[in-house]
Amino acid sequence: MIRGLFAGTALVLIAGSAMADGTLTITATSTTCQVTAPAPVAAPATPNGEAGQAAIKNKNYALAAANFKPLADAGDAEAQRMYGNFLMMKCTGLEDDAAGASWLQKAADSGDAIAAAQLGLAYMNGQGVAQDDNKAFALLNKAAQAGQAPAMVNLGYLYLSGRGVPKDLYQGMVWSAKGGEQGLPAALSNIAQGYFKGQALPQDNDKAAFFIQLAMMRSTPEQRARFVATSNNIIRAMSPEDFKRAGAKAQR
Repeated sequence: MIRGLFAGTALVLIAGSAMADGTLTITATSTTCQVTAPAPVAAPATPNGEAGQAAIKNKNYALAAANFKPLADAGDAEAQRMYGNFLMMKCTGLEDDAAGASWLQKAADSGDAIAAAQLGLAYMNGQGVAQDDNKAFALLNKAAQAGQAPAMVNLGYLYLSGRGVPKDLYQGMVWSAKGGEQGLPAALSNIAQGYFKGQALPQDNDKAAFFIQLAMMRSTPEQRARFVATSNNIIRAMSPEDFKRAGAKAQR
């Protein structure tokens, strides 16, 4: 499953090991975090979303909340989205998925397409809301049509898997390609699977190897963990030399 922005509670590490036949198998391990809720701080005289984002980078989560919430309470759709995102982050001590989804809903209702994309993902995964593929599809379709690249990837996944919409491999690849054009790793992984399985694309192991390695190169460690199975399947289907050659092409 493509889980995207709000995925999981784990920090994931990737490791490689050589098999007896010389092929490379990639495995993932994970660790979880335990965080105590920080003491609340007073809202600054002039709350500011950028200051809230800077506080997140500095892991000053109490200050981040103090900047976001007054703006969100005042009806600022962007602040509502940022505060919703913040509450759905992991390892802050302030996570509250249900409240985060509620703030995303407020922002989406105000026409914020990014919030609609993120709320659609929440419905896909059942994070902070009851899992509902139909609502996920409606939100992601709207956001994708508005040009939100992450929504394009997740909409493609819904089409590919037949969740919330009749299964349509062609439309799934169309939307994956739109996300892939913007370099999103999950979209590139979907394209790799399309070539590997010959689904709505001609079967081609070389192109599959190219796109999965491109996805790996452009992803975070957490994202790479989701591509492990696809990468290993492709590795086993071709020679190490051909896989390495496709990787060099992706690197270029």
